[in-house]
Amino acid sequence: MKLREIILDFTSLLDVIMIILFFFVLYSTIDTKNVLNNAKEAEQTYNNLIVEQQELNEEAENELERLKSADKNAATNQKALNAFEKGDYFDFRLDVADKSDNWSLTISFGKEKLGMINSREDEDIKGSIKDILMKSGFAADDTYLCILSYDGEQFGTAKAFREIDEAIDGIQREYPNLYFSNLNK
Repeated sequence: MKLREIILDFTSLLDVIMIILFFFVLYSTIDTKNVLNNAKEAEQTYNNLIVEQQELNEEAENELERLKSADKNAATNQKALNAFEKGDYFDFRLDVADKSDNWSLTISFGKEKLGMINSREDEDIKGSIKDILMKSGFAADDTYLCILSYDGEQFGTAKAFREIDEAIDGIQREYPNLYFSNLNK
């Protein structure tokens, strides 16, 4: 028997393998891009959740501090309420002269008159009120309830009230435990 030479031609098979390999590489890079995009989206979502959680933690800490502060001030506030019930509070009485822009503000504590501010004499209402409070022994960290009473039907009361209310707002910024209520008699 004679051996024949056998020639095998793998060219077409090689072409098919190359085409399959090309598509495999092409689709694997597309999948890699999708996975990379999904990973970036997941990382962004995670970072957003971390920021939201930090904000929630800060809010919770602030609320806890506010509650602790409220507990600390509860006894002081209760003492101020008890004193108010007994008549120990600052009474600011606004009286307006008939048909004029002149007014007077009488400041009392309980039944004791502490001082008077007159619109014709005092330009610095806030400073005058602070002086009267200081002379009465009021300290910045004391808690007191105060009533600003006036007769809203008197001529000129609205203008005088605005001036006095503005001065009181300034005092309350410096003395946060001084609480005012308005009473229109």
